[in-house]
Amino acid sequence: MSDWNPKDPEALTTRYDLSDWSVDDRADVAAALADAEIAHSWDGPELLVAQDTEHDVDAILDEIEDELDNREDDDDESEEDNITEYELDEWSEGERKQLCEMLDNLDIGYRWEGTMLLVPIGVEAIVDSCLDSIDSRGVTFVDDNN
Repeated sequence: MSDWNPKDPEALTTRYDLSDWSVDDRADVAAALADAEIAHSWDGPELLVAQDTEHDVDAILDEIEDELDNREDDDDESEEDNITEYELDEWSEGERKQLCEMLDNLDIGYRWEGTMLLVPIGVEAIVDSCLDSIDSRGVTFVDDNN
């Protein structure tokens, strides 16, 4: 560890704005810097380090950002692989509301992206029955796997 003191106004300090990072992500940064024996301090969400450690800190932050990006990509892919989409753009607001009530009563999780209904894989037969009982016109099954 260096003799750098973040409270010394003469100390050459590099500041990193990590306000977009979660508290957990910032905790990962603090742990990585401690493991690397790099003196650091925090000013709210801003990370402060000695200017002569900037290169090492950049490398650590880049590595953590890559891990975060990979984690987000994995989350996005797994979420997309586990849903079935139904385009219901020709359905009236009343018909979509009736469908929501049916899905709620059956305790089937769902969400809407505009007029696209998203449901978990495995409940398609039940959802199809609900759709058929309301109205089969204008329903398009979207299969991203083909």
